[in-house]
Amino acid sequence: MIDHFGIKVKDLEVAKTFYQATLAPLNYHLQFDTEWAVSFAEPRNADPGGDFWLSQGQQEPEYFAFSAETFQEVEAFHPAALAAG
Repeated sequence: MIDHFGIKVKDLEVAKTFYQATLAPLNYHLQFDTEWAVSFAEPRNADPGGDFWLSQGQQEPEYFAFSAETFQEVEAFHPAALAAG
């Protein structure tokens, strides 16, 4: 099980907006929001810090995957990501 992970992004506000829209179908919500970092959590995560972090900085190649409980969540994720940019 993954406790949490983070990625660096070029523009924190743009990334926050993108991931809020993209992760909504998977029931992730904004958990922590500061000028230097934000985090998202899904309902099963009891960690007060969240499990997916974004911080502004030099980007590097990353790979990660989000879990979905139903096929409908998977089907909703893709168009939400495309619509968010």
